[in-house]
Amino acid sequence: MHNFPVPVEIYKKFLREEWLTKKPSIQNVNINGYKIQRIIAQETIKNGVPNTWWSYRPKTREENVKILDDYLTLCEENNIRPIMFCVRTSDKYMKNFNKQLLAEFYNLIEQACQKHPSASFVDGWKWNGVTYDDFYDFEHLNINGAKKFSTYLNEFIEQLDKQRG
Repeated sequence: MHNFPVPVEIYKKFLREEWLTKKPSIQNVNINGYKIQRIIAQETIKNGVPNTWWSYRPKTREENVKILDDYLTLCEENNIRPIMFCVRTSDKYMKNFNKQLLAEFYNLIEQACQKHPSASFVDGWKWNGVTYDDFYDFEHLNINGAKKFSTYLNEFIEQLDKQRG
């Protein structure tokens, strides 16, 4: 929220309007008296697939790493085994995703799992149980793809339970 120091409902309205209108430019927006400037110039689109804009914001990344660490610590303190996962996206999206950002993401997840050994990570990007027809768009699973991924995730959790006894 440090990027947009406005009430949450205004922030959500801003993002909703931005993404619905898909304005890939510098915007000055006035919503209910709050002036918000959002620079999307850092976001690039390669073969119709946007790189993730949040990753360009180091302060946001640092905050998210702290939130994850706090969450995993809370789970450990309450004897809860956390299972993190990322959901499968289309081959085109994965192929064109910024490789440096992906490597950084995997490094941060690995560090979190090393610091919190009770945590597990399910990498949906490496799961091949879907087809083109299982996607709503280039990034999101449709209901059939979501059912398949949910089954895969459930099987992973059951296998984890067997391993840990």
